[in-house]
Amino acid sequence: MKKCNNCGAMMNEDAKFCTNCGAAFTETESNQNIDTSENSNSDANENQTSQMVQNVSNAVKSVEYDKVAKGYWKYFLMTLKNPSTSFTVTDKINGWIQFVLIAILNSLVSVSILTIMPTTESGIGLFFKLFFVQFIINVAVIGILFIFKNFVQKVSTPFNVVTSQYGGLLSINIILLLIVFISALISPIAMISIIMVGVVLVGIVNVIAFNMYLLNGKNNSKLDNFYVAVLANAVVLIIIAIITRIGMEMMIDQMLPYMFNQYMY
Repeated sequence: MKKCNNCGAMMNEDAKFCTNCGAAFTETESNQNIDTSENSNSDANENQTSQMVQNVSNAVKSVEYDKVAKGYWKYFLMTLKNPSTSFTVTDKINGWIQFVLIAILNSLVSVSILTIMPTTESGIGLFFKLFFVQFIINVAVIGILFIFKNFVQKVSTPFNVVTSQYGGLLSINIILLLIVFISALISPIAMISIIMVGVVLVGIVNVIAFNMYLLNGKNNSKLDNFYVAVLANAVVLIIIAIITRIGMEMMIDQMLPYMFNQYMY
């Protein structure tokens, strides 16, 4: 179809004049109308192609997310049932999902318990602070395991694989933290016994998993796995001591002005 420049009526492409107003079509007008039609068709095709690409992209992302979720669920159930199978894991994603969930649950438990203290900060701000601290601690522990695995035991293992293998040993902590969190939601005071037992068990699992990863793993060095584990624990204790000292100094710095004001006035 082409458009009459005189009255705007739409005519067939082979029309020589406008049947509405009688104006004759020149060759230039015909070519312009053909070009306009071709451009319109081209734009329409580009829009359809763009929409199709977007739809395919969304579908691929949906499939990828679904694949990741199913992969993690399979990884979680496998390592929960048989934690020792963690040493056979070679994927590079599930471990990070595991530690993010552990940090989230740890933070939720801490917030639920701390909210009963009137002088303690509460809300989403406290949650994100605790989550950040928990995640950094987890990454630091993974870093220690990575260093000892690759440079002391001389077993080449990518950082992400160490994360997934070590994370698999901590699958039981997901269940324990869920129990503690639910107990804290019901009543932090009435359920204090369950909460304390759960928290202690989580700590024990962390220690066992850390040492089991070094003791049961492959070792290409002359240093026995037992001494490798002793050295790794010594490094962790030194780091804990440094962090504790810094934390106590910060606490004292914050408390001194308050104590000075109390005794002076």
